[in-house]
Amino acid sequence: MLRLRALSCTALLLCSAGCFDPGEGVEPPLSRIYFPVGIAVSPGHSRLYVANSDFDLQYNGGSLQAFDLERMRSLLPRSCKADADCSADERCDNAASDANDGVPSHWCVAAGGAHAGEPCRGLGDKSDASDVLIPGRCGYLDPKNPPDGGDRVLLEAVGIGAFATDVLFRSRPNGPGGRLFLPVRGDATLHYIDVKDDSDTGSVPFELECGQAENGGDCDDRHRRGDDPDEENTRGLRLLQEPFGIAGTESGDALVLTHQTEGAASLFVNDAESWGDGENSFGVGPKLEFAVGGLPERPIGVAAVPEPKVVSEAGLFYQPGFLVTFRNASEVRLIRYFDDAASQPPRPFIQPSGVTGISVNSLNFDSRGIALDASQRTACESSCPADAGTARSDCLEQCAGVPLRVFVANRAPSSLLIGHTRTNQSATSSDDLPQFYDSIALPFGPSRVVVGNIIDADGVLKPRAFVVCFDSRKVGVYDPDARRIEKWIETGRGPHAFAVDTKLEAGEGHALAYVGHFTDSYVGVVDLDQRNRTFGSMVMVLGRPSPPRSSK
Repeated sequence: MLRLRALSCTALLLCSAGCFDPGEGVEPPLSRIYFPVGIAVSPGHSRLYVANSDFDLQYNGGSLQAFDLERMRSLLPRSCKADADCSADERCDNAASDANDGVPSHWCVAAGGAHAGEPCRGLGDKSDASDVLIPGRCGYLDPKNPPDGGDRVLLEAVGIGAFATDVLFRSRPNGPGGRLFLPVRGDATLHYIDVKDDSDTGSVPFELECGQAENGGDCDDRHRRGDDPDEENTRGLRLLQEPFGIAGTESGDALVLTHQTEGAASLFVNDAESWGDGENSFGVGPKLEFAVGGLPERPIGVAAVPEPKVVSEAGLFYQPGFLVTFRNASEVRLIRYFDDAASQPPRPFIQPSGVTGISVNSLNFDSRGIALDASQRTACESSCPADAGTARSDCLEQCAGVPLRVFVANRAPSSLLIGHTRTNQSATSSDDLPQFYDSIALPFGPSRVVVGNIIDADGVLKPRAFVVCFDSRKVGVYDPDARRIEKWIETGRGPHAFAVDTKLEAGEGHALAYVGHFTDSYVGVVDLDQRNRTFGSMVMVLGRPSPPRSSK
């Protein structure tokens, strides 16, 4: 049984909770979505990872689950305009009928059989009363028992510490597989879990690997990092209390965590020794190397600054950057990572490199999530000559000067802050600090902002910023080109964790979002394809919704 070594009594950012003796409680139900706090999609779009928190102290820990996205997408309703859009044994539900209760779904439905004409097939329609709390037409999908009797959607789950706050995925540099990183408040550690590669067909014999028993269970003690100064670093450091936000470089070699009660940020290094070779050895795991203090109180959001492509291709000297937001300060701090490779032994560290004030609002503080959009820079880099040479190098250096869009979810007042990084003078001379120039009013309680793509009405990928409003039960879809909220996604209670899953090749693909509903413990699946009538609507409920004990 996983036992928490030190349980903080500090309240969770979203709500408040009491303390309990580490020996109390029972094992968490690994197959149940339970107060989801973090969601990640694998780069190959085949896996959905959900981190669950033991928020109400009913169990002695949380869980991390891996879901089969290809299987889940096969169970999603498919939009149609005519029968020709459906398979041979289906028809388009575009007219009122007894089977659809007089309300056409404009989905492909079975032409015959037990569920002929039914939009929800084996899931059944929800009642009007339940629709108030759980949006969408159909009942919930049991990830262990799909309605068609086929393979289960839930692949594997493991137990983790109590009060995880998020989950971050990074691919293994040399393959196979990848790694999940989870800040856990209950024992003030960073958990890590190795995962199977998207395209792997059997060489990696597991879905999740964190030292659990062969028949499943909890991650072992070795996969909790930040609590062993003798092993992890030369500075005698132990991870500070209340780790909350997490961000990492694209390679995953540097990870920065915020501490919501400490005015500090911590650095974990996930280098070659940490990774291992991925087939016979999974390394020693990430190592806590440094903590920087003296920051404003209550740092919350953190985002890695995408590195210009010219840096890696030309071998330029560059310190990766991270932008940090705060609840108690109207500013954004830039923190840079230094690998200190010239020293023997290296002693990596992070340090503040700049600050920019927020002045586009009336009060300008209580900033939560932060996200950066590099799509304009990436498009520029993609247009550069493919052949290596001066022309490509010059083009990439010019592209490095394309600013990044920056979005911040702010609560005082409730608004989406919009800005951009300052134009680079060269690939390495920018300070990467944002300048904010606009503020969009939001409903009460914004808590997170995520950048991702939708498929627009013309079948083209387009970037959007999704701002999650926890208290108001909404997600705003912001169009950065039109500079407006183009759609409000109506959610259930307590939306917080959010991830985008978009793939488009030769005009075919999918565009979905996954919304973790903290209050009622389920994941909502949202359609992000503007070609469908259901764009911006919840089309599936993953997991059985369950209200918190205090509301029963």
